[in-house]
This record gives sequence, structure tokens and C-alpha cells, in this order.
Amino acid sequence: MAEQDPKTGRFLPGNSGNGGRHKGARNKLHADFIQALLDHFHMRGPAENAASLPRGQAAIEIVFRETPRDYLKLIASVLPKEYTIEDNRYDDVGDEELREIIDDFRRKASERERSQSAGEGASGAKSALN
Repeated sequence: MAEQDPKTGRFLPGNSGNGGRHKGARNKLHADFIQALLDHFHMRGPAENAASLPRGQAAIEIVFRETPRDYLKLIASVLPKEYTIEDNRYDDVGDEELREIIDDFRRKASERERSQSAGEGASGAKSALN
């Protein structure tokens, strides 16, 4: 029988009993599921025989065939809820240098507008390469 802490009832470290999952099992299951879902997502058309697939992939195939809405919900549920994009390129740039960068950007944008308006034909139509 597995040894337990008499106060908390928790299993003691190093317990060799049958209790609990193997270390890393949850991460492995998660990684395998995500990989199976990704593989299924990249498949061309439905699988010919879901019974020939491993259980996880077969379950994904069944959901795909029978309830496409739930399949899409499943895919959406594993995607990150929020993306954070950090752009640190200008963190060390001083105010004066930032003004120069902005002025240069405005100058180039103005030049581009002038060249585009100069490229308009006699009819006033803009170039197709806008």
C-alpha cells in the first residue's frame, strides 16, 4: 500500500504505489493530441477508413464527419486566446531620433503620393499598381 502523510492524506514523495499518472503523462497526452489534431487538419479530404486510424485520430475524424461545428470549436479551443506581439526595436531610441525617423517616413510617404499622382493619365485615373 502507498505511504500517505497522516495529517494531509497526500501521498509521500517517492511513492511507488499504483496511484497517480506517470510524470509528464499529461504533457505527453496534450502534445500527442495537438499533433493528431494538426495532422488531421492538414489531411486532404476525409480519411477513407477511420477504423484504421489510432483511437485519438479516429475520434477526431468522427467529430469532423458528424459535427463539423464541434470540430471547428475543438480547433478554436486549442488556439491561444490572446497573442502578444512585442516590438522592442525602438526602446533604446531617444526622442530626437524618433522624430527624425517619423519625419523621414512622412517625407517618403509624401514622395510616393507625388509620384503616384504624377503617374495618373490624362483621364485622371490612378495607376493599376497602387
